[in-house]
Amino acid sequence: MGSRKRLTAYLATNKWRFIGGAFFSAGVAGINLYTASLLKRFLDATMFSSWHEVCIVAILFAALQIPKGLASFGQHYLLASATNHIAAAIRDDVYSHLHRMSLNFFERNKIGHLMSRMTNDVGLIQNGSGAVLDAVAAPMMVIGGISYMFKINWILALVAVVFAPGMSIVISRITRRMRKLTMTLQFRLADVAAVLEETLAGIRIVKSFGMEKHEVRRFADQNRASLMAALKGARRSAAVTPVTEFVGALAVCAVVLVGGYLVVEKMMTLGDLTAFAFISFHVASSAKAIGRLNVTYHQAMAGVERIFEILDEQPDLSDAPDAIELDEVEGWVEFRDVSFSYQTGEEVLSGISFTMEPGKVVALVGPSGAGKSTIANVIPRFYDVTGGAVLVDGSDVRKVTASSLRRHIGIVPQETVLFSGTIRDNIAYGRPDATDQEIEEAARAANAHDFIAQFEQGYNTIIGERGVRLSGGERQRVSIARAILKDPRILILDEATSSLDSTSERLVQEALEVLMRGRTTLVIAHRLSTITSAHKIIVLAGGKIVEQGSFDELMEREGMFARLYRAQFDVQAFASAAGAGGPGETSLEKSQD
Repeated sequence: MGSRKRLTAYLATNKWRFIGGAFFSAGVAGINLYTASLLKRFLDATMFSSWHEVCIVAILFAALQIPKGLASFGQHYLLASATNHIAAAIRDDVYSHLHRMSLNFFERNKIGHLMSRMTNDVGLIQNGSGAVLDAVAAPMMVIGGISYMFKINWILALVAVVFAPGMSIVISRITRRMRKLTMTLQFRLADVAAVLEETLAGIRIVKSFGMEKHEVRRFADQNRASLMAALKGARRSAAVTPVTEFVGALAVCAVVLVGGYLVVEKMMTLGDLTAFAFISFHVASSAKAIGRLNVTYHQAMAGVERIFEILDEQPDLSDAPDAIELDEVEGWVEFRDVSFSYQTGEEVLSGISFTMEPGKVVALVGPSGAGKSTIANVIPRFYDVTGGAVLVDGSDVRKVTASSLRRHIGIVPQETVLFSGTIRDNIAYGRPDATDQEIEEAARAANAHDFIAQFEQGYNTIIGERGVRLSGGERQRVSIARAILKDPRILILDEATSSLDSTSERLVQEALEVLMRGRTTLVIAHRLSTITSAHKIIVLAGGKIVEQGSFDELMEREGMFARLYRAQFDVQAFASAAGAGGPGETSLEKSQD
C-alpha cells in the first residue's frame, strides 16, 4: 500500500476519537460564530440605548464560556489521545518487527539510526496526526465563517475572499520542498543518535585512550550538520506565516476601506461591520492553520516513509511454510558438507562435516577468522548455510521453527550480556515463570548464590545497565545460571573465562563444568589448555577442517594443533616467568627443565 493509505490505517483505528474531536471542534466554531452575532447585538443595542438588550447579551456571552470551555477541553483531549495511541501503535509495530529481523539486518543498520526512527520519525507522524483535527476544524470554520460573512454583506464578503487563491498558490510553492528537507534533517538526527549511542556504549575505551576531545568534535560535526538541515527546513516553514500575514493584511485593508464606505453610506451598520471583522479574524486564523497543514503534512510523510522503510524490510530468515516443532531433543548435531558465505560473497566455511554426540564436548580451535563463530551461529540458525545442511536430531534446522530450535539451545558468550533490572530477572530471562527455588538452585550450581546473598536486596538487587554493578566474573556466573535454568540439551560456549582473573576463572570454570554435564556442548576455545578433556577437537583454518580428534591424538600427530598448543604454552610460561622474576632459578627456567 502507499504510505498515505498505510498511515490512514492507523488513523482509522482511532476514528471515534477524531470524530469526537471534530464534533467538539464544530461546537467551538459554532460558539465563535454565535459570539459574532452577540457582538453585533451589543453594538446595535448600545447605539440605540437599549440597556435591557445589553444585559441580555452580557449574560449570554458569559454563559457561552461554559460549553465553549467543555468543547475546547474535549477537542484537545481527544486529539492528544488519538495521536498518542497512534504513536504507541507505530512504536509497538516497529519494535516487534525489529525482533523478527535477522542478525544480518542489525549488522547493516546502526542502532542509533534505528533509535532515531523510533523517536524522531514517530514524533513527526504524531505531530502530523494531530493536524488531522485541524484539517477538519479549520475548513469548518472557514466555510461557516464565509457563509456568515455573505449573510452579513455579500459585497464585503467577496472583497475578503478574493485574496484566497493567491494565498494558496504562494503557500504551495513555499512548502513544495518540505518533505525532502525533512528527510535530510531526519537522516542527520539519526547520525547524531548513532554517534551518541556508540560513544556512550564505549565510554571506557574513549577515556582509556584519552579521546574525549576527539569524540566531542565528532559529535559537534554531526550536530552542526543536523542544525544546518534544521535551519533550512525552519526557513521554509517560517516563510509561510509572514506570507499569509501579508496577504491577510491586504485583505483586512480592503475590508476596512470597503466596509467603512458601506457604513458611512448607511448600507450596513457598525454592528454588522464589527461582527464581520470578528468573523474575518477567525476565518483568517483558520486559513493560516490550513496553510501550516501543508508544511505539517510533508513533514509527517517524511517520517512515514522512513518508518515504513523499516517495516518493509523482510527478514532474511523465516520459518518454512511446512516447518515443524522440535519438541524433544537428544542432542545429536550434524554438519553435513556445510558451506557458508556472507552477502559479500566471500566463502567463510567450505565442506564442513562433523558430528556432535549427545552429552559430548566438541571444541573448535583455530586462528582468528577461521570460521569458529560462524559454525556456532548456524546451529541456532542465526544465519542459514549456503550449502549443505545442519541437522539437529536428524532434522534440518531450516525445516523446524526457529523458536522451537532455539528453545533447546543455550549460549554463554565471551562478552556477557545482562539487562538492567534485578539479578532474578536476568537469571530467569529464558524462563520468566521459574520459581524462586529454581532460580536459587541455578545460581548455586553456577557458583553465584554466595555473592548474590551478600547484596542487601539479594536476588532483587538492581544491577544497572548491562550489569554495571557486578564484576566480570559475577556477570559471567549470572549468565551461566541463566543457561542452567533454561536447561538446554545443546550448549554453545564462547570461551567464557578468557578475560577473567584466576580466582574468577576458577569459579566460572567450575560452574561451566556443572553446566556442560550431560549436554551436547560446542566450545569455541581461545585458551587451548581448557579443552584438554574435550571428546573431540576440531581445528579450523581458512574455513576448512584441517584436523580433528582427541587432545592426545592431535598432540601425537604433531600437526597444526600441536604447534598452536605448544606456542600458546610457551607464551603462558614466559608470562608466568616474567611475573615471578627475582634471583635464582626463574619460572621460565623451571618450565624449560
